Amino acid sequence: MSTPTLFTGRTMGQAATPRADATNWREYRACAGEDPDLFTDDNRRTAAKAVCVRCTVAAFCLQLALDTNTTYGVYGGLDEDEREELLGRKRLRARGHQGNPEPMWRQILRVDERRERLLELHGRGWSAGRIAQVLHTNVQTINRVLRELDDQAALDAASAGVPA
Repeated sequence: MSTPTLFTGRTMGQAATPRADATNWREYRACAGEDPDLFTDDNRRTAAKAVCVRCTVAAFCLQLALDTNTTYGVYGGLDEDEREELLGRKRLRARGHQGNPEPMWRQILRVDERRERLLELHGRGWSAGRIAQVLHTNVQTINRVLRELDDQAALDAASAGVPA
């Protein structure tokens, strides 16, 4: 039985070339030194994709996004609409869609039942991933809602101490 190698084959006189695989691909990603917000900012998609173009492990990153049903941001050089198209699905963008231009995190904050359900599950100590599955959304949306709720609570607390 042979053990897997981290190096590709070589001929005499050539140095060993490291090989990325499913367990170590993150070590070789081109985005390691980049601002993470670059890949989730709608206005900077072109710059994010330019980083992905020069990445030698973009396929692993794309596969991760597909495997985890990541519905926002640029992964492996593709944004969410391009990934949906790759999977053969048509997706309606939350922003810019005539039927509902409101982002999902705002919908959750606005709809009392969904907001209360999120708070209940969060209060039980559920992870953002589990909550996202129950509410049929993604982890980024849940984290955004929780940040907004924390910000609102901080504002409410600050204004409660200030006389009107």
